[in-house]
Amino acid sequence: MPKIECRDHLLKTGRRRLPIGRAALGFGIAGALLGAAPADAQTVYSNPEQNSFYSSLLPPSHNELADQERLWWSLKKFPPQSNMHEVYWQMPPDTPAFFRDSMLQYVARSYLLTRDNLNGTKSSAWAAGGWLAYRSGLIADMFGVHAAFYTSQPLWAPIDQDGTRLLAPGQNSIGVLGQIYGRIQIADQEIRIGRQLVDTPLINPQDNRMVPNTFEGGTLVSLPDPDRKYDYVVGYLTTMKARDSNDFISMTDRLTDMDVVNRGAAFGMIRVRPLPGLSFVAMDYAVPGFINSSFGQVEYDFQQPKGMPNWIVGANVIGQRSIGSDFVSTPSFQTYQASGKVAMNYMGWTLFVAGSITGDGSFIYSPYGGKPTYTDMQQRSFDNAGEKALGASAAYDVGSLFGISGLSTGIFYTQGWGLRNALTAVSIPDERELDLWLQYRPSDGPLKGLRFKTQYGQIWQDGNVRSSSPEFRVIVDYTILFRPPPPAAAPLVTKY
Repeated sequence: MPKIECRDHLLKTGRRRLPIGRAALGFGIAGALLGAAPADAQTVYSNPEQNSFYSSLLPPSHNELADQERLWWSLKKFPPQSNMHEVYWQMPPDTPAFFRDSMLQYVARSYLLTRDNLNGTKSSAWAAGGWLAYRSGLIADMFGVHAAFYTSQPLWAPIDQDGTRLLAPGQNSIGVLGQIYGRIQIADQEIRIGRQLVDTPLINPQDNRMVPNTFEGGTLVSLPDPDRKYDYVVGYLTTMKARDSNDFISMTDRLTDMDVVNRGAAFGMIRVRPLPGLSFVAMDYAVPGFINSSFGQVEYDFQQPKGMPNWIVGANVIGQRSIGSDFVSTPSFQTYQASGKVAMNYMGWTLFVAGSITGDGSFIYSPYGGKPTYTDMQQRSFDNAGEKALGASAAYDVGSLFGISGLSTGIFYTQGWGLRNALTAVSIPDERELDLWLQYRPSDGPLKGLRFKTQYGQIWQDGNVRSSSPEFRVIVDYTILFRPPPPAAAPLVTKY
């Protein structure tokens, strides 16, 4: 079934090949890991209340380095970072703040991925690279700059086994100035203009390969503040550089994977924390003439005392529809994916149950990053038209048992049924996925800054050349942050 093969290839990439004309279009990153700690890709606050928008919605199995960029880097509130090897540099007191308060981050990353695809092909590569990021201090307490160069070089990349997205298409290397923007800090917010990371539920870095997605445009973001009960970001984006690309292309070309009329994406997001443990998130973006997507979520953390079982419950929904005449299906579409979760943490264990349902109108488009739905897994998102999914997982903080800080492991299984082709109403065979993972990320000692993670995921689905698709990943990275010494009043806040 071509539809099945198409979904297997495109589900986690965000790029769906669509036969499109200007007037007509053929319309065809929870992980059980709440106990693991994400790291930042260009530095992040260690306080969970100050985490990035997108990453804080995800299970830590999906959180990678760049996911929590949120690089506001306000030194007055910037504590030591628990998952980076920090080197404090000292400058004379009379050094201009532009240089004195600057930071430099280096991330070295190695990534091996091999997968047997459902269509009978194989995708394999081993790449090395990472990024170098620089963020200046402020001139007149207002103006600054930020830049980041990303690279991914093939160590082993069979030309007939393309498709891992560790490298550019054709197993080619990546080397790109992914971020370069000017900053204007006004009160507790910052204006950014240029190439940058964007961190929202539906537009985000999706940093689960060698380098993240980055975008070009203008944004207004709130600076992190644990005393403020809300955060927000609004902006307009003109182009995007995907994880596996050297090139910035228009938001509409990215959506359609073809050369079409160029339009940008206007977006906005707000997160509100009215009570301890309670949070609400709402987001919307629109590409005029093409697509409109929205997101809403509510979560409640019961915040029980240490030694007591702690429960976390949540629900979210993605709404999506075609708009205008440039992006119309036959017929135009409107769809959704809703999901819910219940998680319990106790004595080093995290138990997790999640379910989701997708509308009959279409599968969910995700061209600009990952999705924080609770059934989004290593390979599958369980977001086909009409699909229902139910999953369960267990994770354990192994380090607490053996006295090895940062060692954790887990398992996650999800079953999906009721899949259908939205155009033909033809049923698609059920699908299921099993994920296993092991991660070591010490937060102290001589290995602080190191992350070793290995993942195994396998999907099963009849009606393909292969009935199963096993995938194996090994990721090793090391993060060094050169920075001024933290303020004496800034406490060390560890992640949980």
